[in-house]
Amino acid sequence: MKIERSTDSRLLAKLNKEVQDFHADIEPEIYKRHDEDSVAGFFEKYLKKDNVFAFVAFCNQQPAGYVFLIKRDYPEGPFTKRHLSLFIDQICVLEKYRGNGIGKALICFTKQFASDNDVDRIELECWNKNSNAGDFFKHQGFEAYSEKMRK
Repeated sequence: MKIERSTDSRLLAKLNKEVQDFHADIEPEIYKRHDEDSVAGFFEKYLKKDNVFAFVAFCNQQPAGYVFLIKRDYPEGPFTKRHLSLFIDQICVLEKYRGNGIGKALICFTKQFASDNDVDRIELECWNKNSNAGDFFKHQGFEAYSEKMRK
């Protein structure tokens, strides 16, 4: 397996389909079903930014998953110190490749990328309804530190 930086918005859009449709299934009042052209347009726009990065994992030379990262610089304010974080905006391993360590490899790669860029905090959000993802992230050493609520 290898992990490479990618700016191929069409490839990322294809890899995004399973996770986007899953989100639409668990939160249909918020999430749309996958639309490859719209998603490719999103990736094309955001990957032009200096603080946005995408990496694709390849298994036997086939794209098997990806991680989409945003480097965030939080300015100092009256309540917080200035700090940096690497936000995992999206991570997905295609279903047919799950259970082969690809997700773990993407997280390890993200940790190294953060370290290489002098960022010591990695953040992500995970739906409570997606217990498989929550369990995976906990197993990778992530811990909850905040909770969103709605009414």
